[in-house]
Amino acid sequence: MTLNRTLRQLRNARDRRDPEIYDYTLEGDEGPPEGVRYMTLAEAQSLECNLCGQCCGSEEADLVGYPLRQYTFGGIAPHQWRALNGGQPLIIPLTTAGVARTWRPADADDDRPPAFRCEALSHHPDGTTRCGLWQSRRPPPCDAFPVKTNYYPRDLERGAYILLNTQYQRLCTWVDTLVCPEDSVILKWRSKDGTLRRRLTDAQRTYAARVFREAYRDVFSKEGPLPMREWRKVRVEEAAWR
Repeated sequence: MTLNRTLRQLRNARDRRDPEIYDYTLEGDEGPPEGVRYMTLAEAQSLECNLCGQCCGSEEADLVGYPLRQYTFGGIAPHQWRALNGGQPLIIPLTTAGVARTWRPADADDDRPPAFRCEALSHHPDGTTRCGLWQSRRPPPCDAFPVKTNYYPRDLERGAYILLNTQYQRLCTWVDTLVCPEDSVILKWRSKDGTLRRRLTDAQRTYAARVFREAYRDVFSKEGPLPMREWRKVRVEEAAWR
């Protein structure tokens, strides 16, 4: 994905007034959202970061005029990574209006991390960003996000699908990417750009929609991840196309 394309996406997003444009539609049995790309983990890891900076701060990923949303990166606390920033906090919590504030004990709650900014992020005239720590030591989540989480290979091997947690980062190289097991039949239903082909049967599209819904629930449900035994049940349907 090129920088010019991602900047156009951002402008288009800001022109819309619907605050839910970042939310996937998962109602009924309709097909998965258009534009979702289906990749193996190796394919996803081969893509290059486009330096959009949206994973580096809540201010980078929000619509103009809407309150800052909450992102998991705001939870990287120990303790605000002062050791990487000359003794001063590296990760700065923000109010919903984008004003810096002090860290609170509740900010360590993984379910409700605060909006934040990172002091190491700088902006360039061409619209890209740079990390001042990239060539040195960084907080571990910065290296893992979004495709190098250590348990991904294990879960994929056991049959799970993984929706990358980037739907709020609309400029991210990996936005709207569903990582598939190597033997997934959905990989055979892709176009060259990784999206689903238009000429799928109703049964195929319904199955792809089910997989997407379960992967979405795995990441965002308050009930927690889908048990692996449930993923095995989902994948039984794939036998019809093997």
